[in-house]
Amino acid sequence: MPDIEGHRLLMAFDFGSKRHGVAIGNELTRTVNPSRVIPAQEGIPSWELLDALIKEWQPDAFVMGLPLEEDLSDTPLSLRARKFAKRLFGRYGKPCYGMDERGTTRMAKAVVKQLGHKGNYREDPVDSLAAAMILEGWLALNPEGNSPFLQQIAGPDYIKN
Repeated sequence: MPDIEGHRLLMAFDFGSKRHGVAIGNELTRTVNPSRVIPAQEGIPSWELLDALIKEWQPDAFVMGLPLEEDLSDTPLSLRARKFAKRLFGRYGKPCYGMDERGTTRMAKAVVKQLGHKGNYREDPVDSLAAAMILEGWLALNPEGNSPFLQQIAGPDYIKN
């Protein structure tokens, strides 16, 4: 798929210190699917697993969930997620957008609980579903609008405010 805005394949991340949820979406069709969970140590992913996933899907851009404060200011974890976004750009050369991810894990847990999830999120994590919710939220933004989430947080057009 060409790297043309509006026609891109996107990979979204629910960033965490122990694991990152991953979802795949199509900007043209606005479809999103949870993909998998990548283990991490102190926020650093298993690069081998991530490399394989990137090679398989060949995304055109990334969307990073940012756990922001109510006033949209950064938290310590969102600063780490931004750093991970910069590492993704440095490693894969793809732009990365940020998205407010507050509440997505809680919503994902509520969804799977209704489906009979037993509540052991270490063995059966919901991070990829949370990543899908992050990407769905990003895709729902009006591209004509001036949302800060439509601006890159890492990549060739990144402008630090």
